[in-house]
Amino acid sequence: MLQLAFGAAGMVLPGSYGDSTLQLRMVVALVLAALAAGTLHSAMGGWEAAAGPRLRRAERRQLLAAAALVTALSGAAESAVAGAGGAAAVVRALLTWWGLAVLSGRLLGRQQSWVLPTATVFPLSYLGWDATGALRWWNWLWAPPSSLPCWALAAVSLLLGALAWWLTPWRLRALRRRLR
Repeated sequence: MLQLAFGAAGMVLPGSYGDSTLQLRMVVALVLAALAAGTLHSAMGGWEAAAGPRLRRAERRQLLAAAALVTALSGAAESAVAGAGGAAAVVRALLTWWGLAVLSGRLLGRQQSWVLPTATVFPLSYLGWDATGALRWWNWLWAPPSSLPCWALAAVSLLLGALAWWLTPWRLRALRRRLR
């Protein structure tokens, strides 16, 4: 609903070579990505960390369902308001931040899934352009929807999130034993 009503509203952020305007639709995408990854937080997280494969499968389904839901809703809302190009850009940002949120949840705890995605806003807005005013290749917030390097970043982010999800403490211990 926020995306439909206020998606085009923007915040002016300082940049190293001029100001940039961050639209609310991207902030909503960041929040939705962190919430989708943060759905796994539980007060019994310590107990659940020792759970078996059945709980891990249920958690994986929940994580993927939450990501699919927020991606579909956000993409549909953006498509209705800004067209297919805007929807592709928001979905790309959401997927990139979702991968980072899953990684953040693994590294810092599931409740902290918002930390890494939020930490990307500064470099994207402040350092996202060079001295000539050209957009840097990695600035997925302002890149056109057809930017292949930004889609590659989204894929790498999703891969890092999947690897962080797969690399549980017991798998990490088994891997260390094999490498010795």
